[in-house]
Amino acid sequence: MGGGRKTPQTTTVSGGIDPEFKPYLKQVLADVTDTYKASVDDPSKTVAALDPAQQAALDAQQSQAQDALTGGGAYDYTSAMNKDIQNVVGQAAGQAALGGYGGSARSQQMMASAVGDKSLQYQQQKQQDMAQGAQALGQVGSANQAYQQQLLDAPHTQASRYFGYLGSAPQQQIQKTTGGGGK
Repeated sequence: MGGGRKTPQTTTVSGGIDPEFKPYLKQVLADVTDTYKASVDDPSKTVAALDPAQQAALDAQQSQAQDALTGGGAYDYTSAMNKDIQNVVGQAAGQAALGGYGGSARSQQMMASAVGDKSLQYQQQKQQDMAQGAQALGQVGSANQAYQQQLLDAPHTQASRYFGYLGSAPQQQIQKTTGGGGK
């Protein structure tokens, strides 16, 4: 049989960015590259700053938390406590005098008990305020720490976006078949 030699058929597949999209992709990648470089140099350029209202709220919350912990500002009960204790002492003394007890041990014990009860109420309130203050201060710290972490992560976030853009570029696939013929 005198047939000729058959050339094997070969298929070559190649791909790449569709030429139609290359100018757009170059511009986008240049912009993303610039943003990435900026985020490495100064992460605050790629992470939104706290809104002034957020910052004011955090500052107020921090101040209030510190006051609660230290018993300052609205958490300073000294005047109110002194007034209440004076009222308790005055009422107890009046009741003792009306009851004929005067300066007796019984009236002194009753007065000491009433003053102790009032003092304990303020101490319990102070402990509650301190616990709430510590919790609020922790929340302020957590919010600030989360923002600082975003700043630290900004270059990595930008890099991830950058590679996502690279992987999402429009692709073309070219298939070329050669050979398969004979003599």
